[in-house]
Amino acid sequence: MNTDKFVIDTEFLVIDFETITPKGRSPEPIELGMLRIVENEIDKKAAIDFLIKPPQGLYLTYFDTKQTGIKESDLIGKPSAMEVIKKIDKECEKKDYIFIAQNAKYEANILSHYMQQCPAIAKTPIIDTILLAKYVLPELTNYKLDTLAHELKIPIPKDRHRALPDCVLTAKVFLRLLELQNKRGRIEKIDELLEIAEIQTSYNKPKQLTFFDFF
Repeated sequence: MNTDKFVIDTEFLVIDFETITPKGRSPEPIELGMLRIVENEIDKKAAIDFLIKPPQGLYLTYFDTKQTGIKESDLIGKPSAMEVIKKIDKECEKKDYIFIAQNAKYEANILSHYMQQCPAIAKTPIIDTILLAKYVLPELTNYKLDTLAHELKIPIPKDRHRALPDCVLTAKVFLRLLELQNKRGRIEKIDELLEIAEIQTSYNKPKQLTFFDFF
């Protein structure tokens, strides 16, 4: 993508997964929320939420339901994670988006399992609001989403720990952090923002050439 473009001219996709974590396995998504930021404004018309059926033989625990409010019956007949993530990949084919997530390494780890079938996602940079917050608010004792919301005076949504409300909260945190930083030293270009807050994922790291690659 063109990293020399202005932040105001860039469209962002805020993403959040709700997951279950079966013993001895990687987290499995049960919900994906996504919304778009255009011209530093949340585009509420572009917000989407997918419930996701976990792989066969995996079930929600009492804790999963208590935390998210999602019940086993809510996931009957829902699409698989691959089906949902392929839809996001098709969206990423249309434009040079940038993902935003709170603790983005978690989202990137989930996405990494689907990258062979999702080339557009694989080329999409991911910004972590934790890294941006550490740059803008270096004095905080922790950078949990609730902590950032409290510090930035953003109300916690009643459906906290559901994917789309968490996306909305993350988007508001991101925009408030940019607003704060721009009062001190403006972040105008995307390459500046990526320098501060982009994470390197397991699937978009530049390939390390070896001696044998030249023959």
